Amino acid sequence: MTLALRKHLLALVSASALALPLATPAFAHCDAVDGPVITEAQKALDSGDIGPLLKWVPAKDETALAESFDKTLEVRKLSDDAQELADQQFFATLVKIHRAYEGAPFTGIKPAGEIDPAIQAADRALEEGEIDTLLARVVEKFEKQTRSVFEATLAAKERANESPEKGREFVENYVQYVHYLENVHSEIAGNSGSHDH
Repeated sequence: MTLALRKHLLALVSASALALPLATPAFAHCDAVDGPVITEAQKALDSGDIGPLLKWVPAKDETALAESFDKTLEVRKLSDDAQELADQQFFATLVKIHRAYEGAPFTGIKPAGEIDPAIQAADRALEEGEIDTLLARVVEKFEKQTRSVFEATLAAKERANESPEKGREFVENYVQYVHYLENVHSEIAGNSGSHDH
């Protein structure tokens, strides 16, 4: 692949390849214990400063969240068990408000260790302030998948006229090939919804 073609491919698919996993509710991470929302909530509770946490909720819900935060800080003082329960309740309140802000339902707090690797890589790139490594991996994965689907379809096409069964095999491969690229193009063109839709 030429350098110019690789750069063009990078520009076209990097956003879409990252958006594909983000478009699936199963990969949401704002409701995970080790996701960015709860991680920041834990820091806010430990410091007693709700300020940095307010960015995760709409302005109209700031007062309700602040009230829950203050109550949580009071209950945390009672005992270790009280702190654990109060924290969990606060996390649920925060995530519920945040999910509603995204237009997504609250389905509970997810355990740590279940965040999709693509989302972890996206977050890591933001933390490191560098995206080139991530983009290179995205392009490599996209290229590998596209070549695989293309080659299977091309091989099936060459046998398509041998029998109706071989023809159907080609059609199955063709549909998968075309829909895969159509989905990628839709993401690039901005035809997808928010990351939880």
